[in-house]
Amino acid sequence: MAIGDKIEDRSHIVGFKEEISAASADEDRFFTWFDAAQDARTAFINGAWDFSYHIALPAIRHLSHPESQVALEIGVGGGRLLAAASRHFGRALGVDIHENLHLTRQKLHAMGCTNTEVMKSDGTSIPVDAGSVDFVYSFIVFNHLEKRAIAADYLREAHRALRPGGLAVLYCGRFAPFSQNRRGAWRVWLDRLAELAYVPRGWKELPARVNCTNLLFTLPHFRRMARDAGFDVLDHVVSRKKVPNGVNTYGMQHGLVLRKR
Repeated sequence: MAIGDKIEDRSHIVGFKEEISAASADEDRFFTWFDAAQDARTAFINGAWDFSYHIALPAIRHLSHPESQVALEIGVGGGRLLAAASRHFGRALGVDIHENLHLTRQKLHAMGCTNTEVMKSDGTSIPVDAGSVDFVYSFIVFNHLEKRAIAADYLREAHRALRPGGLAVLYCGRFAPFSQNRRGAWRVWLDRLAELAYVPRGWKELPARVNCTNLLFTLPHFRRMARDAGFDVLDHVVSRKKVPNGVNTYGMQHGLVLRKR
Protein backbone atom coordinates (compact mmCIF):
# COMPACT_ATOMS: atom_id res chain seq x y z
CA MET A 1 0.00 0.00 0.00
CA ALA A 2 1.52 3.29 -1.09
CA ILE A 3 1.86 6.22 1.31
CA GLY A 4 2.35 9.82 0.21
CA ASP A 5 5.64 11.60 0.84
CA LYS A 6 4.26 14.63 2.68
CA ILE A 7 1.22 15.98 4.51
CA GLU A 8 -1.53 16.70 1.98
CA ASP A 9 -2.65 20.31 2.54
CA ARG A 10 -4.54 20.88 -0.73
CA SER A 11 -7.22 18.20 -0.84
CA HIS A 12 -6.94 14.48 -0.36
CA ILE A 13 -9.00 14.01 -3.52
CA VAL A 14 -6.28 15.86 -5.45
CA GLY A 15 -3.52 13.90 -3.73
CA PHE A 16 -5.16 10.52 -4.32
CA LYS A 17 -5.76 11.28 -7.99
CA GLU A 18 -2.15 12.35 -8.54
CA GLU A 19 -0.54 9.43 -6.76
CA ILE A 20 -2.83 6.79 -8.26
CA SER A 21 -2.22 8.21 -11.74
CA ALA A 22 1.54 8.09 -11.12
CA ALA A 23 1.22 4.41 -10.16
CA SER A 24 -0.84 3.53 -13.22
CA ALA A 25 2.13 3.11 -15.58
CA ASP A 26 2.89 -0.34 -14.11
CA GLU A 27 0.26 -3.03 -13.44
CA ASP A 28 1.74 -4.39 -10.23
CA ARG A 29 2.44 -0.91 -8.89
CA PHE A 30 -1.12 0.20 -9.65
CA PHE A 31 -2.94 -2.75 -8.09
CA THR A 32 -0.66 -2.94 -5.05
CA TRP A 33 -1.10 0.82 -4.48
CA PHE A 34 -4.40 -0.11 -2.79
CA ASP A 35 -3.03 -3.10 -0.86
CA ALA A 36 0.22 -4.06 0.86
CA ALA A 37 0.87 -6.95 -1.53
CA GLN A 38 3.86 -8.11 -3.53
CA ASP A 39 2.07 -8.08 -6.88
CA ALA A 40 -1.36 -7.65 -8.53
CA ARG A 41 -2.28 -11.32 -8.16
CA THR A 42 -1.61 -11.27 -4.41
CA ALA A 43 -3.59 -8.03 -4.04
CA PHE A 44 -6.70 -9.76 -5.41
CA ILE A 45 -6.16 -12.78 -3.15
CA ASN A 46 -5.96 -10.43 -0.16
CA GLY A 47 -9.07 -8.66 -1.42
CA ALA A 48 -10.99 -11.93 -1.51
CA TRP A 49 -10.07 -12.62 2.11
CA ASP A 50 -10.93 -9.06 3.18
CA PHE A 51 -14.32 -9.26 1.48
CA SER A 52 -15.07 -12.66 2.98
CA TYR A 53 -14.07 -11.75 6.53
CA HIS A 54 -14.89 -8.06 6.83
CA ILE A 55 -17.93 -7.74 4.56
CA ALA A 56 -19.63 -11.08 3.89
CA LEU A 57 -19.24 -12.56 7.37
CA PRO A 58 -20.87 -9.67 9.29
CA ALA A 59 -23.63 -9.43 6.65
CA ILE A 60 -24.49 -13.09 6.16
CA ARG A 61 -27.06 -13.31 8.98
CA HIS A 62 -29.05 -10.50 7.37
CA LEU A 63 -28.76 -11.37 3.67
CA SER A 64 -30.95 -13.63 1.57
CA HIS A 65 -30.55 -14.58 -2.09
CA PRO A 66 -27.53 -12.34 -2.84
CA GLU A 67 -27.22 -14.07 -6.20
CA SER A 68 -30.20 -12.02 -7.38
CA GLN A 69 -29.09 -8.75 -5.75
CA VAL A 70 -26.99 -5.72 -6.68
CA ALA A 71 -24.02 -4.79 -4.47
CA LEU A 72 -22.19 -1.46 -4.54
CA GLU A 73 -18.72 -0.63 -3.20
CA ILE A 74 -17.74 2.87 -2.12
CA GLY A 75 -14.05 3.30 -2.92
CA VAL A 76 -13.47 0.47 -5.37
CA GLY A 77 -9.80 1.31 -5.96
CA GLY A 78 -8.27 -1.40 -8.14
CA GLY A 79 -11.25 -3.72 -7.71
CA ARG A 80 -9.69 -6.20 -5.30
CA LEU A 81 -12.85 -6.50 -3.16
CA LEU A 82 -15.25 -5.99 -6.05
CA ALA A 83 -13.87 -9.09 -7.77
CA ALA A 84 -14.89 -11.10 -4.70
CA ALA A 85 -18.28 -9.38 -4.47
CA SER A 86 -18.99 -10.31 -8.09
CA ARG A 87 -18.79 -14.00 -7.10
CA HIS A 88 -21.45 -13.52 -4.43
CA PHE A 89 -23.93 -11.09 -6.01
CA GLY A 90 -25.87 -10.93 -9.26
CA ARG A 91 -24.24 -7.59 -10.08
CA ALA A 92 -21.40 -5.72 -8.38
CA LEU A 93 -20.94 -1.96 -8.87
CA GLY A 94 -18.04 0.18 -7.66
CA VAL A 95 -17.40 3.93 -7.43
CA ASP A 96 -14.19 5.85 -6.88
CA ILE A 97 -12.66 9.29 -7.44
CA HIS A 98 -9.51 8.34 -9.36
CA GLU A 99 -8.90 8.83 -13.07
CA ASN A 100 -7.71 5.30 -13.86
CA LEU A 101 -10.88 3.28 -13.47
CA HIS A 102 -10.39 1.94 -17.00
CA LEU A 103 -7.52 -0.16 -15.58
CA THR A 104 -9.79 -1.50 -12.85
CA ARG A 105 -12.50 -2.24 -15.40
CA GLN A 106 -10.10 -4.03 -17.77
CA LYS A 107 -8.62 -6.15 -14.98
CA LEU A 108 -12.02 -7.24 -13.66
CA HIS A 109 -13.21 -8.27 -17.12
CA ALA A 110 -9.94 -10.11 -17.78
CA MET A 111 -10.59 -12.06 -14.56
CA GLY A 112 -14.04 -13.04 -15.80
CA CYS A 113 -15.92 -10.62 -13.52
CA THR A 114 -18.23 -9.52 -16.32
CA ASN A 115 -21.13 -8.71 -13.97
CA THR A 116 -19.21 -5.69 -12.63
CA GLU A 117 -19.39 -1.99 -13.44
CA VAL A 118 -17.15 0.79 -12.11
CA MET A 119 -18.11 4.46 -12.13
CA LYS A 120 -16.41 7.73 -11.29
CA SER A 121 -17.62 9.65 -8.25
CA ASP A 122 -17.15 13.31 -7.37
CA GLY A 123 -16.01 12.37 -3.87
CA THR A 124 -19.29 13.04 -2.04
CA SER A 125 -22.05 11.33 -4.05
CA ILE A 126 -22.86 7.94 -5.57
CA PRO A 127 -23.86 8.07 -9.27
CA VAL A 128 -26.74 5.57 -9.19
CA ASP A 129 -30.52 5.93 -9.05
CA ALA A 130 -32.32 6.02 -5.72
CA GLY A 131 -33.39 2.60 -4.48
CA SER A 132 -31.43 0.79 -7.18
CA VAL A 133 -29.09 -1.40 -5.09
CA ASP A 134 -29.56 -4.01 -2.38
CA PHE A 135 -26.23 -3.93 -0.56
CA VAL A 136 -23.63 -1.18 0.00
CA TYR A 137 -20.21 -1.74 1.53
CA SER A 138 -16.96 0.15 2.10
CA PHE A 139 -13.67 -0.93 3.66
CA ILE A 140 -10.53 1.17 4.31
CA VAL A 141 -12.17 4.22 2.70
CA PHE A 142 -14.03 6.34 5.28
CA ASN A 143 -10.78 6.74 7.25
CA HIS A 144 -9.44 8.64 4.21
CA LEU A 145 -12.43 10.93 3.65
CA GLU A 146 -10.67 13.99 5.13
CA LYS A 147 -13.81 15.66 6.54
CA ARG A 148 -16.63 14.46 8.76
CA ALA A 149 -19.10 16.19 6.43
CA ILE A 150 -17.99 13.98 3.53
CA ALA A 151 -18.57 10.84 5.59
CA ALA A 152 -22.04 12.14 6.45
CA ASP A 153 -22.71 12.76 2.75
CA TYR A 154 -21.71 9.20 1.88
CA LEU A 155 -23.94 7.78 4.61
CA ARG A 156 -26.88 9.73 3.20
CA GLU A 157 -25.97 8.68 -0.35
CA ALA A 158 -25.71 5.01 0.68
CA HIS A 159 -29.16 5.31 2.22
CA ARG A 160 -30.54 6.95 -0.92
CA ALA A 161 -29.03 4.30 -3.22
CA LEU A 162 -30.43 1.38 -1.22
CA ARG A 163 -33.89 -0.05 -1.70
CA PRO A 164 -36.12 -0.03 1.42
CA GLY A 165 -34.78 -2.65 3.80
CA GLY A 166 -31.41 -2.74 1.99
CA LEU A 167 -28.25 -3.62 3.91
CA ALA A 168 -24.91 -1.83 4.34
CA VAL A 169 -21.58 -2.76 5.92
CA LEU A 170 -19.45 0.36 6.39
CA TYR A 171 -16.13 0.84 8.18
CA CYS A 172 -14.57 4.00 9.62
CA GLY A 173 -11.25 4.86 11.22
CA ARG A 174 -10.95 4.36 14.99
CA PHE A 175 -8.49 5.42 17.70
CA ALA A 176 -6.52 2.24 18.42
CA PRO A 177 -3.36 2.86 20.51
CA PHE A 178 -3.81 -0.26 22.66
CA SER A 179 -5.20 -2.85 20.25
CA GLN A 180 -3.65 -2.07 16.86
CA ASN A 181 -1.78 -5.19 15.68
CA ARG A 182 -2.54 -6.90 19.00
CA ARG A 183 -4.93 -9.51 20.34
CA GLY A 184 -7.31 -9.29 23.29
CA ALA A 185 -10.83 -7.84 23.28
CA TRP A 186 -10.02 -6.00 26.50
CA ARG A 187 -7.58 -3.85 24.50
CA VAL A 188 -10.43 -2.66 22.26
CA TRP A 189 -12.33 -1.56 25.37
CA LEU A 190 -9.24 0.36 26.50
CA ASP A 191 -9.23 2.09 23.11
CA ARG A 192 -12.86 3.03 23.53
CA LEU A 193 -12.14 4.53 26.95
CA ALA A 194 -9.10 6.41 25.62
CA GLU A 195 -11.01 7.81 22.67
CA LEU A 196 -13.31 9.66 25.07
CA ALA A 197 -10.34 11.89 25.86
CA TYR A 198 -8.59 11.86 22.46
CA VAL A 199 -11.73 12.18 20.33
CA PRO A 200 -14.02 14.15 22.68
CA ARG A 201 -16.37 15.43 19.95
CA GLY A 202 -16.83 11.89 18.62
CA TRP A 203 -14.77 12.60 15.50
CA LYS A 204 -11.37 13.99 14.65
CA GLU A 205 -9.89 15.25 11.38
CA LEU A 206 -6.13 14.68 11.22
CA PRO A 207 -3.46 16.15 8.94
CA ALA A 208 -2.03 13.18 7.06
CA ARG A 209 -0.12 11.97 4.05
CA VAL A 210 -2.15 10.48 1.21
CA ASN A 211 -3.33 6.95 2.09
CA CYS A 212 -2.82 7.45 5.82
CA THR A 213 -5.70 7.72 8.27
CA ASN A 214 -6.98 11.28 8.47
CA LEU A 215 -10.49 10.82 9.91
CA LEU A 216 -11.40 9.06 13.16
CA PHE A 217 -14.78 8.33 14.74
CA THR A 218 -15.82 6.94 18.08
CA LEU A 219 -18.20 4.04 17.74
CA PRO A 220 -21.12 5.86 19.43
CA HIS A 221 -20.71 8.86 17.11
CA PHE A 222 -20.54 6.73 13.95
CA ARG A 223 -23.68 4.90 15.12
CA ARG A 224 -25.43 8.24 15.65
CA MET A 225 -24.46 9.45 12.19
CA ALA A 226 -25.82 6.24 10.64
CA ARG A 227 -29.11 6.59 12.50
CA ASP A 228 -29.36 10.25 11.48
CA ALA A 229 -28.91 9.15 7.84
CA GLY A 230 -31.92 6.81 8.17
CA PHE A 231 -30.35 3.48 9.13
CA ASP A 232 -31.05 0.99 11.89
CA VAL A 233 -27.82 -0.36 13.42
CA LEU A 234 -27.90 -4.15 13.45
CA ASP A 235 -24.38 -4.95 14.66
CA HIS A 236 -20.85 -3.63 15.01
CA VAL A 237 -17.44 -5.23 14.44
CA VAL A 238 -13.75 -4.32 14.63
CA SER A 239 -11.48 -4.87 11.64
CA ARG A 240 -8.76 -7.52 11.80
CA LYS A 241 -5.40 -7.81 10.12
CA LYS A 242 -2.53 -10.24 9.83
CA VAL A 243 0.94 -9.17 10.87
CA PRO A 244 4.13 -10.90 9.63
CA ASN A 245 3.98 -13.66 12.25
CA GLY A 246 0.56 -14.65 10.91
CA VAL A 247 -1.38 -13.83 14.09
CA ASN A 248 -4.83 -12.43 13.43
CA THR A 249 -4.88 -9.13 15.33
CA TYR A 250 -7.05 -6.03 15.56
CA GLY A 251 -7.00 -3.38 12.86
CA MET A 252 -7.85 0.32 12.94
CA GLN A 253 -11.49 0.41 11.88
CA HIS A 254 -14.94 0.21 13.43
CA GLY A 255 -17.52 -1.52 11.23
CA LEU A 256 -21.30 -1.18 11.32
CA VAL A 257 -23.93 -3.48 9.86
CA LEU A 258 -26.88 -1.26 8.88
CA ARG A 259 -30.36 -1.62 7.46
CA LYS A 260 -32.24 1.12 5.65
CA ARG A 261 -35.39 2.07 7.50
